[in-house]
Amino acid sequence: MPNQKLLAQARRSWEEAGLANDFVFNKVMLDKRITLEVLRRVLPALNIKRVKQVVSQQEFTSSHDAKGVRLDIYVEDDQRNRYDIEMQVVDKHNLPQRIRFYHANLAMDCYEKGQNYATADNSYVIFFCCFDPFGFGDQVYEVERLIKGHPEATYADGEQTLVFDVTSLRREVNPKLQQFLDMIANRQVGDGDDFIVQLEKRITFVKQNRKWRREYMQRSLYEMDIENSIALAKEEGLEQGLSQGLEKGLSQGKAEERTRGIHNLIYSLERLGTPQTTIKQNLMELYQLSSEEAESYLTDKQ
Repeated sequence: MPNQKLLAQARRSWEEAGLANDFVFNKVMLDKRITLEVLRRVLPALNIKRVKQVVSQQEFTSSHDAKGVRLDIYVEDDQRNRYDIEMQVVDKHNLPQRIRFYHANLAMDCYEKGQNYATADNSYVIFFCCFDPFGFGDQVYEVERLIKGHPEATYADGEQTLVFDVTSLRREVNPKLQQFLDMIANRQVGDGDDFIVQLEKRITFVKQNRKWRREYMQRSLYEMDIENSIALAKEEGLEQGLSQGLEKGLSQGKAEERTRGIHNLIYSLERLGTPQTTIKQNLMELYQLSSEEAESYLTDKQ
């Protein structure tokens, strides 16, 4: 049985979730009409007529040992443009690197065997952030490559990045896009915009969908359980390390503290049924282990 406190938190989270919630955002954007209108408002100069494909949580993996990527919303339009649309609530201080990685994966899909490089599809990465991603106070950041010393020259590599701070009140974008950003930020929106009415109906539909509600609850409980397990593992590891450090010396205590924390984390995640590949990735990120070191800890536990 799930912890009742966690269950109550997950229910409250679902009830309060709006367009800024990445799960709700992804389900809303599965409606091609909504995705098309969002792209039209973000990139009006493209004059997009139709979107052919909208996929939520699209996965790309270049090879068996390469880091995979999962795009929030992957879109193809009728002009052979490809888009990645992301909702980012928390600043993880790695946005430039993530954008680079997303473009790289979109590029793999843009080039076909035998195709001339000059005819490759264009790719757009679009982030809606609930914070100022670069700290300059702008509402929108347009990122493109330049030729150093020649800022007037166009470096036409077919990649473009747009990053929005939805919390900004500067109103630097076109009025229709501003309405959408206000909707994400849960600010009051003006009357007379049929698209906003359509958005509100879609959000209501998503929130009333029992399958998606159950999926959200399961994911939320899983993530909360993971966080608690990690916190417990670290806490137990720290307490063990401190006590042993007093008895056996600081250096040995730190080493045993680290090992204890790693073993606690593996045990907790295994109890949750977490795949070995995911546990290994957590070990590498949390404890700065190499792939071989993480593998050795997993082998020791088996």
